[in-house]
Amino acid sequence: MYVRKFCLPSIVFAAIVLAANLAWAMGEQLGETKEQLKLKYDVSSMDHGTGRVTVNLTIVDQGKLKPLDSVYLVIPSKDGTGYVDLSLSLATREVDGKLLVRVHLKRELASRAEFQLRTLTSDGKQSALTWYYHSIPLAGYIKAAESKR
Repeated sequence: MYVRKFCLPSIVFAAIVLAANLAWAMGEQLGETKEQLKLKYDVSSMDHGTGRVTVNLTIVDQGKLKPLDSVYLVIPSKDGTGYVDLSLSLATREVDGKLLVRVHLKRELASRAEFQLRTLTSDGKQSALTWYYHSIPLAGYIKAAESKR
């Protein structure tokens, strides 16, 4: 009798936990280029000479990603496993119809980092439990800032 009272709640709990894992949304990277997505953005960076850089992202037109839900800073792991060392939603502000994002971090982290423009829709269509993102690797912009110094 005691075993039945203990086992049934345990089995129910395990089923709920396992089902919840299956319900997590999947993020899919969009394979289209900036031009194909009709995105208009500018990335600039400033190397402070202290081992830190400031990177600014100005989004003029959200293109096919409209409405843009968030902008994330993602720093992939060095070991190439697909895991990330940091994933952080960034604060955005709107100025003159443009979306502005700024991040200040160590040069070593910035060389691995990327901005991810995230949305729940693709071409205006929403899929259940799926979100989409366009990646903007920062490495090229960091090297351009270093060469200007």
